[in-house]
Amino acid sequence: MLIPIFQEHNDKVEALVGQDFAPGTLDRYKTSLKHTQEFLIWKYKTSDIDITRIDHAFIMDYDFWLRSVRKCANSTAVKYIKNFKKIIRLCIVNGWLSKDPFLGYKAKLKVVERPYLTKEASLPFSNLHTSQYS
Repeated sequence: MLIPIFQEHNDKVEALVGQDFAPGTLDRYKTSLKHTQEFLIWKYKTSDIDITRIDHAFIMDYDFWLRSVRKCANSTAVKYIKNFKKIIRLCIVNGWLSKDPFLGYKAKLKVVERPYLTKEASLPFSNLHTSQYS
């Protein structure tokens, strides 16, 4: 089953926070697990799924759900899919999955153009003294 594998992974990450992982990494994996559970209920009306049922269609439906139902921006959806892919890779390495459901899936990070501040726009910040914030 998928959820216990995901939870065990998160438990290991939690044990290594401060050594190998940052607290934010753990938070992202916890959120990824929560989203995966919500997706399973939305799509399959169940709280868990056998990992052998995870195929390319599952990945595409999960991606769609993140973008449409959860209303995740592109980069956010890609990050959640990337976290999920790590769990799938664990399943493949352990021999629990024989085929990679991510074959043929291409997550595209869109480049976001951010404008630079003009000199005039940055003037209000020029009087700040960094020493007062340290």
